Amino acid sequence: MNAEPPLWRMIRDSLEAALAAGEYPAGTPLPSEAKLAARFGCAIGTVRRAVDELVAARALVRRQGRGTFVPDHDAMARLPHDGPDRTAFYFFHIRPEDGARLPPETELLDFRAGLPCPAWIAPHLGIAARAPMIFARNLQRIGGRAVALDELWLPRALFPGLDRAGFAGRDGTVYGLYQKRFGHSVIRTDERLKAVPAPAEAATAFDLAPGAPVLRILRVAYAIGDRPVELRISHADTREHEYFNTLA
Repeated sequence: MNAEPPLWRMIRDSLEAALAAGEYPAGTPLPSEAKLAARFGCAIGTVRRAVDELVAARALVRRQGRGTFVPDHDAMARLPHDGPDRTAFYFFHIRPEDGARLPPETELLDFRAGLPCPAWIAPHLGIAARAPMIFARNLQRIGGRAVALDELWLPRALFPGLDRAGFAGRDGTVYGLYQKRFGHSVIRTDERLKAVPAPAEAATAFDLAPGAPVLRILRVAYAIGDRPVELRISHADTREHEYFNTLA
């Protein structure tokens, strides 16, 4: 007979399911630990361990003296970039070699809905090959200089009704759009990095000779509940910029 999981893990799973279902919208506080303890009929320490797990997984964030909140991707992106809270750069890692951390300027180059999922992408997203997809291509600039060309693949079933106007006209970041319009709060990414010859589109965007080396970043973004919601292929020009990521 399999033993039941410890109570703190059951509470964590219950809270994670509530977050995934949108019971607590972005930017709102979680009920106090005392209220959660009363709700689950347990000690505050048991609740605290469950909440600690969700904070460690970035599904929740603690604000000193204010409580525990559901992260708001757009609000985090507006934080001072040299401040103590580095959450604005959890998912953007290209910076100038002098170490300055600057937000990117994004230009939408292409958007198409209904493309069949390429066979090699399907396993990364846990969907069937040729399932309907949304495709977008963005050019990212820092200080006016093109530094990254991104291709995004999104399962259309997870983003019903998303069109070019909604994507391009979003009020905030791409991950903020996923969170607030569709309920997919990205909390982690898996990335693979490799130096490759620049594809033609990247060479043109970066004013490079065809085949010049660039950094390729293959990213899968996961929402609460460990659900893959986006595959992104980025090519970055690292002549004057670098990839920087702090693991915590």
